[in-house]
Amino acid sequence: MGAPEPASLDPIAGIAALEASGQWPQALAQLRHALLRGAIAPDAAVLHRLGRLLQRLGRLQQAREAYLAALGLDAARPSTCNNLALLELAQLNGTAAESWVLRGLALPRLSSDEADLLRATACDVYLFLLRPQQALTFVEQQLEHQVSVMALANRAICCHKLGRLEQALQCQQQALALQLQQQAPQLLATPPLALVGRPLADLQQTLQLQLQLMNLGLYRLLLNPDDREAQQLLLAGTAADAASWMEPQRGSTLWRGQPVSDLILWDDQGFGDSIQNLSWLPQAAALAQRLRLWLRPPLLALVRERMPLPANVSLESMDAAAQPWQAAPQQLGLYFLPLVLKALPGRQGPVRAAWLRRTQCLGAAPRRRLGLVWSAGRHKAPQPERSARVRDVPFEQLWPHAQSWARQHGLALISLQLDGHEHPVVAQQIEAGSLQRGLSSPDWLATARVLEDLDLLVTVDTSVAHLAGALGVPCVVLLSFPADWRWGQSGEITSLYESFRLARCDSLDDWASALSKADRHIDALLRQP
Repeated sequence: MGAPEPASLDPIAGIAALEASGQWPQALAQLRHALLRGAIAPDAAVLHRLGRLLQRLGRLQQAREAYLAALGLDAARPSTCNNLALLELAQLNGTAAESWVLRGLALPRLSSDEADLLRATACDVYLFLLRPQQALTFVEQQLEHQVSVMALANRAICCHKLGRLEQALQCQQQALALQLQQQAPQLLATPPLALVGRPLADLQQTLQLQLQLMNLGLYRLLLNPDDREAQQLLLAGTAADAASWMEPQRGSTLWRGQPVSDLILWDDQGFGDSIQNLSWLPQAAALAQRLRLWLRPPLLALVRERMPLPANVSLESMDAAAQPWQAAPQQLGLYFLPLVLKALPGRQGPVRAAWLRRTQCLGAAPRRRLGLVWSAGRHKAPQPERSARVRDVPFEQLWPHAQSWARQHGLALISLQLDGHEHPVVAQQIEAGSLQRGLSSPDWLATARVLEDLDLLVTVDTSVAHLAGALGVPCVVLLSFPADWRWGQSGEITSLYESFRLARCDSLDDWASALSKADRHIDALLRQP
């Protein structure tokens, strides 16, 4: 028998090395080439690797087909069941994801590593299904076998969702310390802020570290929104995705708040974040000789008509394929602008006035009008979709209060939802004429015009709320428990928006308490001249 082929000539070893370094397109090309020329056999393990590479590159249907082919050759593959669960979760198919993860956990002779992997995915699945207590059960099972970075980080997320904020912070601190102990012990004494943007041995470790730092900042801010160091930890989000490391120019052009000649600020997150953070545009413009503002088309007309732009700012349309790091020596996503500028107002600081122009007096319509937003909109990724659903107020709970407000104050009730009107209870009220549809377009200038026609807006924490605040429209915001860190966890006013009153849930899903507080706010606001 001849000598074994050297590892350097082993095609699987070369493909694995490319995948580990984040060179997924190259790894996929080599794997397909090796399959075509017969250098490797298409067994279950190879088909699983093919599916994983396709999944990493977002080609989910092809990945699904490869995984199913792998299971066709070997049905007892827990890692394939796990990846199919994650694939379904990426497409917001929570029930299908649950089915795959439970199928994997039911397989015989699972190793401890395989069981831990499936339990971690089960945690993600049940968090998406808004069952945090069940998610926590799987995390505790993980921790009984082995204390891992992933399990500690998942316990922190579950505690956050259950409102146990001190415990969430402690778990996150433990997760960060354990990762450094295992992967970079020489950095254990390094302050967390000095680790932002710092690479570790490989891409996956680096991404994990940046995510741990960002979450550490988040949990600290939930307890104290004025924690300035924690706000800076959120900048780890600029280095928490693979693209920021696979495209070096993306990191090298990142603006850090210094005076520059040319700067691009670009629309990188939800519309609400962009609308809110545009208020700091003048401060950024003062630090640049030339500032190009790249916005998605639905925001362009709003900013062009309603926001006074400094003379050195140009407004440009941005499409989904835009790459600002290729177009300017310095660039920054709008989400990070107040963090880089260190400009977020403290809770006890001056309340910010509106920064978008209104073109008419509020409440100019002949009959008083109250706008309603009860759902935080739909999203394409699991984490923002999960976050949005936590903030939704069930329409069946909101509607009796809205009817009472209408009777007491002679109001017309206007829906500012773009979707959700097919819900039977909502459709019934629209057909009866008790609720009017106010929006027909996702264009934000059209939304601003509708908001100006209102006497008051009652809304969950969503982008329409931020537009109302930017325009100075009186607004009662219904907040889940725990609330987003920017609102803090107590108080009825916010320094972010002069025209806001906050109505908070006292505990998880306790919308009755938030709506009771809204009753009081609305009565006081509508009785004012």
